Amino acid sequence: MNRIEFLYRFRRGLTGLPSSQIEDLVLDTESHFSEGRAAGRSEEEIAAALGDPSRLARELRAEAGFKRWESEGTPSSLAGLVLALLGLATVDVMFLIPFLFTLGALFLGFGAVALGLFIAGTLLSVISIFPGLAWFALTGGMATLLALGLAGIGLIAGGVGLAALLWLAVNFLVQLLIRYVRLHFQLIDAVSA
Repeated sequence: MNRIEFLYRFRRGLTGLPSSQIEDLVLDTESHFSEGRAAGRSEEEIAAALGDPSRLARELRAEAGFKRWESEGTPSSLAGLVLALLGLATVDVMFLIPFLFTLGALFLGFGAVALGLFIAGTLLSVISIFPGLAWFALTGGMATLLALGLAGIGLIAGGVGLAALLWLAVNFLVQLLIRYVRLHFQLIDAVSA
């Protein structure tokens, strides 16, 4: 494969990254061809040394996803990271997809529970403040309203605490996944060297 074909496939594999980052990566890769040509190597030899351009692009996109997650830590960066990870290798995807879907289902379930606790706590707190809004007749006077208010505050605190623990767990598992993939790349490089 010559330089033009390599760079075309490489650029196509970087789709989804910011255009400035794509240009930087393509220029960097093109410099390998310039340096190799200056050293007397053919374009085909340089392309073979660089490896599969699609694979190289997937690895660089995954690394960009890692860096974005580490710097931002937002749900959108998490989604981008997961998509980058899924594009790495077929064998890895066959392992990662069931694992990620299972974790996603668990996190969605716990997230729904946290949201439910927060909403129920908010409703109980509002009912305790404005007893006329209750859909049922409150009996017991001030003690009942105080108990409802405290129960509402407790449910809100439980929902917020569960959501915080859930976010910590997501962050921890994403960091483990990043380490796994980086180790995977190191092993591949060691085997191919």
